[in-house]
Amino acid sequence: MAEHYNKYLVKVATLAGITMLESNAESYRVENTVSRILQVSKQPITEVFANTTGLFITLDGPELDEPITLIKRISQRTTNLRKIHIVNQISRDLTNGLISLEEAHQQLLNIDKCNYSKRVIALSTLLLVLSFAILLGGDINEIILSLVAAVLLLLSYRLKALFQLNDFIFGTVATFIVALVIPIIIHFLGKANPSFDIVVISVLMPLFPGTAFTNGFRDSFKGDYGAGLTKIVEALIIAVSLGVGVALGLFVAKGIIEWV
Repeated sequence: MAEHYNKYLVKVATLAGITMLESNAESYRVENTVSRILQVSKQPITEVFANTTGLFITLDGPELDEPITLIKRISQRTTNLRKIHIVNQISRDLTNGLISLEEAHQQLLNIDKCNYSKRVIALSTLLLVLSFAILLGGDINEIILSLVAAVLLLLSYRLKALFQLNDFIFGTVATFIVALVIPIIIHFLGKANPSFDIVVISVLMPLFPGTAFTNGFRDSFKGDYGAGLTKIVEALIIAVSLGVGVALGLFVAKGIIEWV
């Protein structure tokens, strides 16, 4: 009975860790949360190792015939601070005896149900791009072009889901589409001559991996240099993909404009 309970506990802890890693949480935070859940078992050995692409958990003690070990690979990541907060709160409620293990498991399984809808996310992206266009001093023409660029960005999200693009390819494709279409529109506007810089900077802001970059330094400052360096490199690769996409888009757009 005790061994069955401990296996179930490890399963719940693993689900919590995977959810946090897929939400781009810091590795030290994941390890702390998962360890807190495992300590409910009262077993003397609770080992947790988390990095950007994997989660390793071991639970052992005198009540177990053999150690319980689980290894899970993390293949997809997206920034979702709300999920990180919810999982962290569930772990605290569980360790404080406010909820049972079964209730914690059920809340973790239902965590996606309380997530924002695709419509809300799309509207938020549009408002974010428009806000940066205004913040950067754009006039009415640049604000309208930023709205067009935001729509193109949302379409690129559809392409990412349809073709299962990785972060590097998605960043390149998304910025390529924007940098290809917007200069052509500006060219045909003629005398209006809106600023391409304001438009492209505004649409790049939702794509820039600021959270991943910050989390990499936070992990490094906590002494987890492996996970920290991995996140920093990942953020730099995404940033490079954005630059590559813009450069390619401008190159192709220039050729089209000269040809027209």
